[in-house]
Amino acid sequence: MALAHILAATLASLTVLVASPAPPTPVTVEIAKTSSGSVERGFAGFSYEKDRVGAGLFDAKDADLVKLFRRLGPSVLRLGGNLGDQVNWNPAGAGGSDKEVAPADVARLAGFVKATGWQVIYGINLKTNTPANAADEAEFAAHALGANVIAFEIGNEPNVYTTEAAYEASFEAYTAAIQAKVPNAVFDGPGQADSTAWASTFAAHEKDKGLRLLSTHLYIGNNTTASIPALLASNTSGRLPNNEAAMQNVAVANGLPGWRITESNSYFHGGAKGVSDVQAAALWSLDYMHGIAANHGDGVNFHGGTSSQFPLTYSPIVFDGLTPTGVQGVYYGQLLWKLAGTGSLHAATVTGAPNVTAWGIGRNVVVNNTGTTAIHVTVKLSTTAHKAAEYLLTAPSLDSAAISLAGATVGKGGQFAPRPKHVTVRGGTVTVDLPAGSAALVATS
Repeated sequence: MALAHILAATLASLTVLVASPAPPTPVTVEIAKTSSGSVERGFAGFSYEKDRVGAGLFDAKDADLVKLFRRLGPSVLRLGGNLGDQVNWNPAGAGGSDKEVAPADVARLAGFVKATGWQVIYGINLKTNTPANAADEAEFAAHALGANVIAFEIGNEPNVYTTEAAYEASFEAYTAAIQAKVPNAVFDGPGQADSTAWASTFAAHEKDKGLRLLSTHLYIGNNTTASIPALLASNTSGRLPNNEAAMQNVAVANGLPGWRITESNSYFHGGAKGVSDVQAAALWSLDYMHGIAANHGDGVNFHGGTSSQFPLTYSPIVFDGLTPTGVQGVYYGQLLWKLAGTGSLHAATVTGAPNVTAWGIGRNVVVNNTGTTAIHVTVKLSTTAHKAAEYLLTAPSLDSAAISLAGATVGKGGQFAPRPKHVTVRGGTVTVDLPAGSAALVATS
């Protein structure tokens, strides 16, 4: 019997050893002491279709939507999209129709903006409009929204339906008409679809005519090609990093105060279920935002909301009709970014494992592990710190929608009660553990 017990115990021990997971991979992250840019308020914003203004989506009486915006704000709401070039201003309209925008609709939008503390990039229809009608709308919007309008946008992705020269001529006709009624009006542009080909010529010609914000729209590709590996790889090669660098070069060459990706998300035509609405999208959005910040961009407006064209699977906020029902994917990436705060951007050197990125914002550090193994991270801080807390963004798998941040989820009314983990600072270093497919904010003080 004694021998049998010994054999059983030995077998049990061997079973435990075989079943035990591999130890986490050691990773070292060293944050640069020098700054490589900055992250300002309003970096992580939203883009919505312009017809949602007439539909009544933006209403201060919608307490849940107000709180979901406030959770990420104050930030920037861009109004435009494909439908921005289809719905038009009707100064005599009654309001409440997604087929047009009327004074009552803009007044309702102004109430929502005031309640949330957000600012607006206000799109103006170019494709089916006139300069005079555009100027009338801009005048009303400027009066209703006041200083919360940071730029007007003329048309949506004009490279889809016109030439650069023709767009410049239209842009100048519209901006001149608008500035005649709103003398202090400024504009963004050219807002091309997935391209920066017009940016240099456009900036050179329009920088003294009201252009203040160089803009473009970027997606990884068509949703028919969507996959999690391609999603995560898009931040290191291809159109995203190439266009970010190009936008910065053009802005600097023309003395413009900033550039911004005013419409973006993972895959165009609404994204793909199981790719654009899950943990992988949250982690992708973090690396994407870092790439924009590293190229001195002002920020990005993630497209979402609802649309009469096709389901917006990638939407950070989920809706049933016009009613918000919760958040997903990219919203959690935006929330971690918001919690990281504002301040100097610091590059990081990462050693020990592939598919791990990191950077500093002010005194805080973000570590993103898109790999398939757990990691044990030693973070060498850029400044001395006395306390640190870890906000872990995690899910059961990369394709899971069961996302949590610091042990908490975001409710449909913006409820969020994070429980960050205290971590010890020793000699200017902090150590944290990240599961596979997770990210962490290390907040220090």
